Order: sequence, then C-alpha cells, then structure tokens
Amino acid sequence: MAELKIKAPQAEFGLRPPPMEPEYTGGFIVLLDEENLNAGISALKSAAGVSDAVHIDSHDAPHVANSPPNSDAIIFDEMAVAIVDVEPDQTEAICASKDLRRGILAVERETYFYASAETDYFRGYRDGVSDTLARYFEKRADHIEPTAVEGPKVSWDEADATWGVQAVLATESRRTGAGVGIAILDTGIHRHQDFAGRILRDVSFIPGESVDDGNGHGTHCAGTACGPQSPDSAPRYGVAPDAYILAGKVLDNRDGRAQGRSVIAGIVWATAEKECRVISMSFSSPPASEGYSVALEALARRAVTKGKLLVAAAGNTSRRPYLVQPVRSPANCPSILAVAAVTPNLGVADFSCAGSAYPRGGGVDLAAPGVDVLSTSPSGNGYVVGSGTSMATPHVAGVASLLFEENPQATPAQIADLLRLRCHPLAISSQDVGRGLVQAP
Repeated sequence: MAELKIKAPQAEFGLRPPPMEPEYTGGFIVLLDEENLNAGISALKSAAGVSDAVHIDSHDAPHVANSPPNSDAIIFDEMAVAIVDVEPDQTEAICASKDLRRGILAVERETYFYASAETDYFRGYRDGVSDTLARYFEKRADHIEPTAVEGPKVSWDEADATWGVQAVLATESRRTGAGVGIAILDTGIHRHQDFAGRILRDVSFIPGESVDDGNGHGTHCAGTACGPQSPDSAPRYGVAPDAYILAGKVLDNRDGRAQGRSVIAGIVWATAEKECRVISMSFSSPPASEGYSVALEALARRAVTKGKLLVAAAGNTSRRPYLVQPVRSPANCPSILAVAAVTPNLGVADFSCAGSAYPRGGGVDLAAPGVDVLSTSPSGNGYVVGSGTSMATPHVAGVASLLFEENPQATPAQIADLLRLRCHPLAISSQDVGRGLVQAP
C-alpha cells in the first residue's frame, strides 16, 4: 500500500454486515404513470384495498418518517410513486395490479438499504472468506490465477491534502463548487466546526431520530464531498470546499440501515431543493435476480429531468481476488452513476463490486479513492479514516459539483458525460472501474 502520512483513528461506524440477498420490509413500491396519476391512484386503491392514503409533497417529505401508523399508503404525487403496506392476503392483488390496472407501471417489493463502508468486522469477515476461497482454488485442477488488485506503488505526502483529494486533482482545480448544492443522503450530519455556515438545510426521514448523526457515516461522506479548503487542524480532505451541504437522514443511527421509503423520500426532497444539483448516495442493497429496480430507475430518471445528477456506491461485497460481486442497487440503475473504489496505489479495492454482463445487471461508470480516506468524525470536531465505496462516492459528488460550477447551464446527462470523458484511465478492466479515476476540471 502507498505510504500515508496521516495519523487518525480508523472509523468504526455502527453498521450491520451487508446481506447478500435482498431483505424485504413487507411493503411495496408502486410506480404510477405520471400522465395518468389520478387513474393510477384510483387503481391502487381498488387493487390493494387502500382506503387511507397519505399524500406527501416535496415540502412534507420529511413527515414520511412520522406518517400515521394506520395509513395504507404513502403517495409522493410529484414523483408519481407510492409506498403501500398491505395485508398478506392482498399481496397477490397488489403484485398483479400493474398488469390489470391502468395507471400503474410497476410494483416491486420494498427492500432495506445499508451504508457501504468497511469496518473491522467486515474486514475480518472478508479476510476469512478470501482465505477459504484461496485454499479452494489452489486445490482445483482447473485453477485460474486471480486478477491483479493493486497497481504500482504510489507515495502520497498528505501534509497539505489527503491522497484522495490529490488523486482526483481537486487541489489543482480553480473550481470550489460555489453556488452548487450537494445532497448527502445518509445517516445525517454532525455540526462539525468545519461545516460552520455550510449546511444549507438538513432533515430526517428516520422515525424518532433527529438529523444529528449518531453513526458517523454521513458526517464522513459530507466531509469528503464538501470539507473546507483550509481546515484548522487537518490537511484538506474535501473536494468541493464552497458547495452547499443539504443533509438528508435516510439511514438510521444504530445500523446504518434504511427502508426503501426513507430513500425515496430523501430523493423526492433533494429533487425539489432548487440549490441541489448532485444527490450522493453511499448505501446499497443486494440486486434482485431480475436486475435493477424499475421503480428506482424511473424515480432517478424523473429526478434527472428535474436537473439532478445522482451518484451511488457500487457496493462492498466483493472478496477479491477470488470473488467479485455485481454492482448493487440503486447504483445498478442506468440513470445513476455507479462508483467503484480504488486504493492509494490506484488498484481496485478488494471489496469493490463490479459490472455485470447480465441484462439489466448494471455496470461501473467510474472510480474514486475509497481506501484509507480521512474525513470528519461526529466525535467532537475530530477526524477518522474510513474505507468503502461509500468513501469513493462523495469524491465523485464533489467533482460533479465543480463541473456544475464551471458549466451552470449543463444538464445532468452532460455533466455525467464530462465526468466519464475526463477520467484518468487505469490499467484495470472497465468492468471494475468503468472509465477510470474521476478527475476535477
């Protein structure tokens, strides 16, 4: 590994081990036809027996966390999507509704999402799995040599700026993200001294929890995207030091876990915030067997048409070099940029998920620093080092804000193209790192 000068504790976010199969909440996500919204709502009520629906607009989106417990459905009218809780005997009716009812485009089971950072538990588990797989392959007659993970050794002097900020060329850029808002949808945010005057708005979508970050994951991601240019007691660690911070708490404090409805509410809220141009999502869920979520893809596409660029963590469930897992949800959606993680040696991180060749499988778009990344901690006004595709994602969000500052009239699709075109090519398969290492303008 490259030589690092930074001395800071390793982040120990309170996270649950990421599941390998989707975990369901018992609810359903229903995608409604924007052109026939009233027809879709009527069909929903008749198909699933919904009698007590709560209609939520973007300004009321935070109330999804405290919706009446006896309501059958939460309907986000502006984005034409609903969350429905039905009795077990209604499950078949709601699943069949998209084929039978006008105005309903898709019905999917609601899943849980999880923060995409590594902890000591995950590292120990990963090392154990890797060792088992290594012994297995060594015994096979048709043994195939694993692909290289690391690149050539690189030395980073982090006295003035972290290796990640240097690697994406943020230290060389004249842009600072001024006037551009980045929505960090995560575990909330701690009002660290480095964020003074920078948090434009913050809301919680988690029942019974304030936006204060009791986990640390969201604060770390916010720092990577938007940390100041000259911190008082740390090297520069933020990519876009003048970008606005919009913090949406969609993951809980205890496990860094979220129901799909919290994620959807956060996207609806961020999409309605006029200053927001980039939505950063450092969480994931196992991909369904049929590929990306049609409902989440439609939601992302609708956000894009409203001027928002969405980026998400590819996921951390690979155990390279012997086991490579596919990009997770929602990063596997075509309208969301999937971010892989690279090491200080500019090799692919051993945990980073990869693109899938299967139809609707989803690929990696680009990569960013995701190992030994220094950023803000919710403990006092300190700093910690974290690893994961969670840490890579806000690097890309920060660079995207620099591009929006430079090209204020650009569409999200144009900024996505610029991000890909400006990437520094890496000597690694595009399946692992997409177009390469993201680079600031």
